[in-house]
Amino acid sequence: MRGWLKLASVVFLAGLLGAHMPVAEGLEPQDLQSVQRTLKVPAAMACVTDAYWPDTRHPPDYFLIQDVHRYPLVQTLIAALIEYGHQQWGIKKVFMEGAFTGVDLSVFHRVPKDTQDLMLERLVNDGSLSGPELAAIHIMEDEWRNPPVSPFQLFGLEDPELYRQNVLAYRTVVTFRDRALEALVPIRRLNETMHFPQPNDLMEQLDRTEALLRLKLTPSEYNAYLRGLALVPSTSAIDPAVRAAEAFYRLAQERSRAFLDTAAKKVPASTAPRILVVGGFHTALMAANLRRAGRTFVILTPAVVTARLHDSSYEENRTETANATEEALSPMPR
Repeated sequence: MRGWLKLASVVFLAGLLGAHMPVAEGLEPQDLQSVQRTLKVPAAMACVTDAYWPDTRHPPDYFLIQDVHRYPLVQTLIAALIEYGHQQWGIKKVFMEGAFTGVDLSVFHRVPKDTQDLMLERLVNDGSLSGPELAAIHIMEDEWRNPPVSPFQLFGLEDPELYRQNVLAYRTVVTFRDRALEALVPIRRLNETMHFPQPNDLMEQLDRTEALLRLKLTPSEYNAYLRGLALVPSTSAIDPAVRAAEAFYRLAQERSRAFLDTAAKKVPASTAPRILVVGGFHTALMAANLRRAGRTFVILTPAVVTARLHDSSYEENRTETANATEEALSPMPR
């Protein structure tokens, strides 16, 4: 298989962080419903979960699509959203987490149509082909027959070194996490025996520390964790895992900023919006950065994401993709 496909098959970091939906800031639910109606995106396909789009007479600068990697139904819906955006909004550029450069899918054009459909279905189902790639194959197949002046393009968002460091931090967290979680148990029990009012600052920070070690904090929860650093317990069992998890989140934040920089640097082929497909932790951070910069955006969340994230198979999927990262660590492009 193609080298970039190996990378796409192990993109897991944002999925690990996307266990909570981005929280809409500054918009009431009825406003988001109005955005949904304006876009005419079917609710069965995706829901608008955040937006900064004051003037709907002009298209937003960005659509951020929240991803849960390697879930076939989510990937199918993401592909449908991208194809819808291409048709309805004239979108020419799509950017995806987990790849480094422009994504070449021309190999699929040489596959007969019937065989191609079966191959694509199998690749999506086994987690080897993402929604953006599936959409790009369909769109580019049409463009082969009727080449446009400005062709559709699919780009990677990743900085190779940031990605590598984030993967290494994840592996370190996994190595030390179980011992750290066990060490938190007696500390919780001691807190309970002191008969402090419940909840209290220490208990809340213990909860956040556990979520940190499990890599399940939202951006706002991580900020709350940082404000309470003085209450994080310190032992020889806890410290290595906590340091690695803090590095993991710091690097995830750096990747989010790098994603926006990468998307902004590409020379626009048209005035159409750009689509960025990233995990939930990244969408929330990127939305905050775009809002502060006054750039307009809409976050679209595939309709099945919330239910799938509460499915017991989600943790199993995380484990499978995490184990696969060993292959991605060497060699890494620079």
